[in-house]
Amino acid sequence: MVEIEQKSVKSEMQIYDVFDNLVTAPTGAVIVYKLTYNDIHGVERDRYIAVLDDGDTEMVWGAGVDMVDALQSASREYGYWYSSSPERRRNPFVEILKALKCK
Repeated sequence: MVEIEQKSVKSEMQIYDVFDNLVTAPTGAVIVYKLTYNDIHGVERDRYIAVLDDGDTEMVWGAGVDMVDALQSASREYGYWYSSSPERRRNPFVEILKALKCK
């Protein structure tokens, strides 16, 4: 039998940035959360999570090692999800990346 040592993982999540303006208004607000945690070796790490808040729900669309990486991941996932949908939607993550001059 293999024994596994349990270690506690400390984590903290906070809002890193909110994009709630004319760029995203038709689809909702894009929120980027910063998650800070200690990995199993005790090293503090950061991850960023991009969500779309439509006023009723928040849905995670992407994650990454920095804000731009999370937004790019969300842009790809959102684009894939709605590319074959009959209701073509404007991708709010692409709009934000363009506004930030990252894409």
